Formats: sequence, structure tokens, C-alpha cells
Amino acid sequence: MAVLGAGVVVATYAAWRETKQKDAEQQAIIQPAVYQTGGAKAKLAAMQGSGGGQGGDLKSALVGWGVDTLFGAIERGGWLGGGKSSPGVGAGWDIDRVPGSANTNRPPVSGGTSSQGKGVGGLLDLIGSVEAPKGYDQVYGKIRGADKPPKPLTSMTVGEVLDWQDSIDSRYMSEAAGRYQIMEDTLRDQVRKGNVSLDARFDANTQDRLAISLMNQRGLASYQAGLIDADEFAQELSKEWASLPAITRDRNGRKATGQSYYAGDGLNKSHVTQKTILEHIKGLF
Repeated sequence: MAVLGAGVVVATYAAWRETKQKDAEQQAIIQPAVYQTGGAKAKLAAMQGSGGGQGGDLKSALVGWGVDTLFGAIERGGWLGGGKSSPGVGAGWDIDRVPGSANTNRPPVSGGTSSQGKGVGGLLDLIGSVEAPKGYDQVYGKIRGADKPPKPLTSMTVGEVLDWQDSIDSRYMSEAAGRYQIMEDTLRDQVRKGNVSLDARFDANTQDRLAISLMNQRGLASYQAGLIDADEFAQELSKEWASLPAITRDRNGRKATGQSYYAGDGLNKSHVTQKTILEHIKGLF
């Protein structure tokens, strides 16, 4: 009976994970046409007050909250992925090393693209090296003049970054910010979910933590638990970071041969080979 019960929990978790990943993908594609005034805090309050489309059904909201809380705790605690020692899953946003720094157990990463970069830190280095080679203060390259942030991103709060992104949103195809080129809607969603505070400094530590949170949304815990394979996880990551290659098919249904998941949108292309991303993913263990 215990084995059967565990199997039911794992199956239910897998179904929940798939639903969350599909929700994340939809949010990445569909840009909400709401919240035109009031700043980051007002927009966040409006999002929280909307009830997430629950239509005021308190019972449904409570059930959904309970399921999210339970399986969210499972992911953060690593109970389906090897406990706190599992990279990127343990409580407190643990990672196996500071990205880009030397590790006493492994060779240091060189430029973020070396296959020597192991663990979640190595994967973060790879993503950062192709998304924002200039580092944590980099913004979308076509932003010019007075539209640039009023000060370095790493000295701004998350709320200030959101307000800046709001201010330029209508004039640019992207308002991506930081080492992991986080878009406005993605950052606001992380605040809404309680993964980061509006008052938190958007420094290197916060940006790394947000990237790990996005990895978890794309299946990091599921991969570590053996619920999905490396190809599936890499495919999900390609939906989050357009500089990574699709593994199976791109958004238009074309067979993946190394192109970005968003290939053909006039904005994005892959800067990493399929072999490289898969090496880094397999290096998580």
C-alpha cells in the first residue's frame, strides 16, 4: 500500500508539474494587455486581486492554493529530487557554487560555455554567457539614450526595475533585463508568486535566484527526480531562454536542428548547440 500511495503522489506531482509548465509557457507567449498606470506595486496588487481567473470561487481557490503549496514545498525541499543537497532544489535557493567562481570540487567555468561547468552553477553560467555576455547590468541591446535604466540594474530594487520596464514597454520589442534577460511580465509573475520582493535589490544574488526559480518552473525538479529526461528539460529551458536551442520542435512545429524555440520571430536566435546544453544538463548530477 505504501508503494501504491507513493506512486499516486509521484503521478499527481507529474500532472501538476505539466500543468504549471504549460501555464508558464502561455504566460511567456501571451503578453497581458493590462495595468497601464500606477507603478509596479499597484500592478502587483491588481494581479493579486484578480484571483487568477478563479471568478471568486473561494473553495476552488483554496484547493488550488493547497495543491500549489504542497507541491511547491516538495520542489523547494527536494523531496522528489534528492533532498537539500540536490542543486537548485533545496531550501534557501541552494546552488552548488557561485556562478562563474572556482569550485574546490570541480574545475572553474571558462566563459560559461565550457563543458567543465558542472551543476546548476555551470548551467547558469552557460545561460548568462549567451543571454547577457556583459553581465548583470545588461539590458536589451536596442534600448538607447534616455530609455536606458537611470542607474545600474544591480543597484535598483525589483520594483524600480519593473517601473523602468513599464516606462519603455511600448517603444521596444523587448525590455529584457539582467544576466538572464528577464522580461517584465516574467519578473512581475515571480513577485506575484512570492519568489522575490519588490523591495529586493536586483543584484547578482537575486538574479541568480530568479533564474533558478525559472528553471524549476521549467522542470528542474522533475528532471532531478527522473520524471522527465534531459531532452525534455532542455526543450522546456528553450521556451524560457530564446538563446538556447529547441531540442524537439520549435514554436512553429518545425523539427529542431539547433534553432531557437522562437526562431523566425525577428528577434531571437540560438547561440548554443544542442550538444552543449545537453552536456550541461547532464552535468547537473
